[in-house]
Amino acid sequence: MKIGIDIGGSHIGIGVVNENGKIIEKYETDLSNNQVALNNTNESNLNNEISLNITEFIEKYIIENIKKIQKNYNIDVIGVASPGTPQNGKITTMVNLGIKELDITNIIQKVYNGKIIVKNDAKCAGLAEKTYGSLNKYDDCVFLCLGTGIGGSVFINGKQLEPKRYPAFEIGHMVIQKDGKICNCGKKGCFETYCSIKRLKDELIQELNLNKEIMAKDLLEIIKSKNQDENVRRIIKEYINNLIVGLSNIIDIFEPEAIALGGSFVYFEDILYNELVKTYNEKRYAFNKEKLPELKLAILCNDAGIIGATL
Repeated sequence: MKIGIDIGGSHIGIGVVNENGKIIEKYETDLSNNQVALNNTNESNLNNEISLNITEFIEKYIIENIKKIQKNYNIDVIGVASPGTPQNGKITTMVNLGIKELDITNIIQKVYNGKIIVKNDAKCAGLAEKTYGSLNKYDDCVFLCLGTGIGGSVFINGKQLEPKRYPAFEIGHMVIQKDGKICNCGKKGCFETYCSIKRLKDELIQELNLNKEIMAKDLLEIIKSKNQDENVRRIIKEYINNLIVGLSNIIDIFEPEAIALGGSFVYFEDILYNELVKTYNEKRYAFNKEKLPELKLAILCNDAGIIGATL
C-alpha cells in the first residue's frame, strides 16, 4: 500500500492508495479552520506567526495520521503533493499558505523510514487524471487545477513535461493583465489573481454581502438562486472571459488535444462550465481556430492529488 498526502491551499488530504490507484481510506481537514487565533497587532510578526501556526498544524496532522494508518497497513512509499516548488525533499514558495520553506521529508521521517516522494500538487493531480481520469485517452494534454490558486501539468507525447530547474510549472503565474491585480507571489496580473476559484468566490461574497466563512456548497446554492442578477452575471462573465485568455495562451504554446479543468472548479460546473464551453467555442481565441482542444471536467476531484502523489 501507499500513502498519498495532498497539501492544498486550504486543506490537507491523506489517503491509503492501492495498486490500482483507488483510495481505500482517507482523512481530510480544512486548514483555514485550524489556524490559531492571534492577538499581535504588528503585521509583519502576525504573518510570521500565522505561517508558524500553519506549519505546526500541518506537521501534527500528518504525523498523527501516518501513525494511525501504519497500525493497519504495510506502507511501501509515501508521496506528497504540495503547492510551491519541491526541491531536495523540501517545499519552498508556498505563497498561498504564507510558508517560505517546509521540510516535509524531515517531518515524515519522524514516523516513517521508507521511501518518500515530494512533488508539486498540480502535477500530481494532472498525473492522476492522465493515468486514471479525464485525460487518459490523450497524448498531448494539459491539466489545470483551479482552486486557491492555479496550478498546471502538461503532457506531450504521453509524457509529463519536467523542467530541469524548477519542477512546479507555474502556469498560474503567467501574466494575463499588464500591471493588473497584485498576486501573492509579488507580481501583478497573474492568471490566478483573476481565475482562481478563491478569487471568484471572494468577489461573489463581497457583491452579495455574505459572511466570509460561508461554506462553498451554501455559496453555490445562493449563486444559483441569483443567477439572473445583473452583477452576479457580470462577475461570472468577467471570470470566464479572463479564463479564456489564459486558456488561449496555453493552447497556442502547447497545442493540446484536450484541457482538463480540476480543483474546486468542478463543484461550480452548473454555473461555470457550460457557459465557459459556449463562450470558448464562440470566441475561438487560438491560432489554430479550427482545431480547438476539448475542454474536459476532471473526474477525480479532490482525490487527484492524493492518488497522483503515489504515482
